[in-house]
Amino acid sequence: MQQLLKLGTLSLALLTCQLASANEFYSADRQWLLGDWNGERKQLEDQGYKFTAAIMSQAATNLAGGYNDDNTLENAGQLTLGANFDLSKIAGWENTTAGLMITKRDGNSLTLERIKDPRASTLGNTQEIYGRGKIWRLTQAWIKTGFDDNRVQFKIGRMGMSDDFNSSQCEFQNLLLCGGQLGKSIGSIWYNWPVGLWGTNIKYQFAPAWSLGLGVYEVNPDNVKTQSNSDGFNLDMDNVEGATIPVELAWKPKLAAFNSLPGEYKVGALYSTAEAKDIRSGEMQDGKYSFWLNAQQQLTQHGADPKRGLYISFNGVVNDKATTFVESTQQLALWYKGPFDSRPNDSIGFGLANYVVNDRATDKQIATNEGRGYYSYDAIASDYVPIQRDELNVELNYTYQWSPAVMLRPNLQYIYQPTGVKEVEDAWVAGLSMKVNF
Repeated sequence: MQQLLKLGTLSLALLTCQLASANEFYSADRQWLLGDWNGERKQLEDQGYKFTAAIMSQAATNLAGGYNDDNTLENAGQLTLGANFDLSKIAGWENTTAGLMITKRDGNSLTLERIKDPRASTLGNTQEIYGRGKIWRLTQAWIKTGFDDNRVQFKIGRMGMSDDFNSSQCEFQNLLLCGGQLGKSIGSIWYNWPVGLWGTNIKYQFAPAWSLGLGVYEVNPDNVKTQSNSDGFNLDMDNVEGATIPVELAWKPKLAAFNSLPGEYKVGALYSTAEAKDIRSGEMQDGKYSFWLNAQQQLTQHGADPKRGLYISFNGVVNDKATTFVESTQQLALWYKGPFDSRPNDSIGFGLANYVVNDRATDKQIATNEGRGYYSYDAIASDYVPIQRDELNVELNYTYQWSPAVMLRPNLQYIYQPTGVKEVEDAWVAGLSMKVNF
């Protein structure tokens, strides 16, 4: 499995294959790397059965800086196997679909190996697909049905929370620049991909551009265990500690100020009923809360192609200061789809994102060190607690869409104050993401 997810061999094969004709293995218009199964794949989709298989690989090497500047290359990989069923075609259940997804992660993180002080709590990551264990997981197993001309949609089963709330685009390799932000700062109660958990949600489109969503998801530490593959398929609710309840208002306008180009704006809040520990005192609180804002807008359109042009997004999260180590996160990203007429499916991306560590947590770290006799940074003492503040992540990338089946994304990242520790030298990282759809 680990060899399968290695970047080098497959990347080299892809890069050395030149200008294949339309029906060959690496042709530029090939939808799936393994083809259409002599037409059977398209026929199955027409009947309501859609199958997916993909490998994502993210490599990163440290160019300069970080806690340990000894150069190395680390690679993280993810295998995804999925199926989607249109039950209106299969069983005659109108406006009803079901999803099944299994994932396997492997590899190592450059951030853990070189960038961060190992004594400090992890904040960002140069490879967003690293984390939640090197195990097989049942990531999705849900059913969704619509009512009232599909204006009301009800979903129940095993799923990730950012599948339906606090979701965002992922045009980057850096963790905080990719997808929903809540799982990066309140991971004990908000579970993103690849973790699946029991939950349900309902969404109501009460106007053409407006919708309101409400969800209820279990808070169960068993869902993030990583000791064995059985942990990834544990479906019991024996150790549920409470529920996370998100609500989100979404607006999808076409504003005249942006030449009627599409946008999406979301505000949301959550409350968790699970007990949470006070950051400073250690006392247990009845629950915790968070608020968020997601905004994405297409700013320009290139010619007559509605997909080409400049896009911008902003994501912000504010967490409960009493109980959360990361008080807030902010993300701003720009990407241009179709920068060249000869490469209409490529894109150029630039983003920056910031973690803000709760000053109550910083004060506790300072007090802990002073109690142990440390009044300045000690690079070697094992019981010294690094003082953490803000961490800024920046990424510039180019997405090379070889075909619908193959994507390559070289990128350059800059990490200011890794894990918020000012004594650790700012880091420069070169990365390469690759995705292959089979």
